[in-house]
Order: sequence, then structure tokens, then C-alpha cells
Amino acid sequence: MSIIRPGTKKRIEEILRDYPKMDKYINDRRQELMYPIKPDDENVGGGKSSKISKPQEQMLITIDEDKQLKALEREQRAVKTCLADSDADTNVIAEELYFKKHPKYQMDGLIEDKLIHCRRTQAFQKKSKLIRRIAKEIGLYDPY
Repeated sequence: MSIIRPGTKKRIEEILRDYPKMDKYINDRRQELMYPIKPDDENVGGGKSSKISKPQEQMLITIDEDKQLKALEREQRAVKTCLADSDADTNVIAEELYFKKHPKYQMDGLIEDKLIHCRRTQAFQKKSKLIRRIAKEIGLYDPY
């Protein structure tokens, strides 16, 4: 089992907390790209533009090349894939610890109320495995 850096772990936990809102973030970013705020053009008469003259093509290229949008989509896809490949206990852990706005339980509460069916050590291993898998899926590798 590999060790994950604290900074990488925190980043993955942030991604997990944002996962329920990821569709909204992606949609908002697409809207920003499709309907940008255009500054007033003070260059009256100016020269030639190097932009593509068809606005629809320019918008598609902008959306396709946007790094922020690609990162959001990659993160969403990674979490979705890892959760789909995880067992029921891991999904309950992710749902309770990361997806809920106001979590009712911590790990011990999940075990005591029998929401997950494993021992404490196994529960923390499942959580760590999920974090490592998402990090690997996104491409956040640790050197050790």
C-alpha cells in the first residue's frame, strides 16, 4: 500500500466535497465561455483580427480548449468511475463524509449504527483506497 502526501489527500478530499456540485460548476463554466463579458473596443478602425471569423466555430474551439472546464470534467469523471468500481461500504463512507452538506456521522458513527459493515481499520483502509484511486485517475501521483 502506498502512502499519499497530505497535500494530495486534501486536494482529493476537496474534489470529493465538490462532487455533488460538479454539474453546476461545469454548466456555469460553459455559460461563461459561451456568453463572455466583452470589454468595450476603444480601437476604432483598427487592423485585422487573428480570430476566426465564424463566432460559432470560435466558441466551440474555446470550450474545447478551456483548461478549467477540462479539469472539472476530468475530476467529475474520476470520482464517478472510482465510486462505480467501489463496494457499498466505500460509497456510504464517501456519501456521509464528503457529499453531505452537514454530515451526521463520522467514521465511528457509521460503524456503530451499522451503516457500513466492516471494522474500523477496514473502513479507514477503504477511505484511503478511494482517495488513492481518485488521485491516480486524475493523474496526481506521489513519488513514494
